[in-house]
Amino acid sequence: MHPFGQIERCLLLAACLVVLLAASAHAQGTSLQITFQVQPAINLVFQNNPNVGSSGYCPLVNSGTNNVQLDLGTAWLFSSSSSCAAFAWVNPLGTYQISSAFDVVVSKSNSSSANYQLAAKISTAPPANVSWLVNGTALNNSSYTTLDKTDSYGQTVTKTLQVQVYYTVPAQALGETITFLATAN
Repeated sequence: MHPFGQIERCLLLAACLVVLLAASAHAQGTSLQITFQVQPAINLVFQNNPNVGSSGYCPLVNSGTNNVQLDLGTAWLFSSSSSCAAFAWVNPLGTYQISSAFDVVVSKSNSSSANYQLAAKISTAPPANVSWLVNGTALNNSSYTTLDKTDSYGQTVTKTLQVQVYYTVPAQALGETITFLATAN
């Protein structure tokens, strides 16, 4: 055997360089840059009014959600069969009204908005001599009608749905989808 020679030293040095290069390749740092934007959110839910069961306060089906139904029962020229809907004459010329109140609660997250605007619209044009109103404001199916301009988040707002029918409207089932829109101010 001969002492470490030039070739062995070169091989040893080459082996050390390979190990160092491999170690540095595994120790190399990387970075991942992440960006995202938090979107503000507004949540609107319908709730039963605490007076549910008394005249003018019918229970909502699916209360506590943003998709509810309200059954006003059956009405005719002189009264209503509903134990909860309110019946009233709007004018002495023959228009009567069936109505019921419910509550709206709007909450927010990730928004600096101080308050919101509430609007509504009906999905289809009503038959002749029938009107759909919320708190005395007539709704239409072409655009949203503003109901309130500055409601406070988290506060219960009571709204009354009113259906006005002129006495000449023939017997029929009246139904409507009303879309409510809460917009941050």
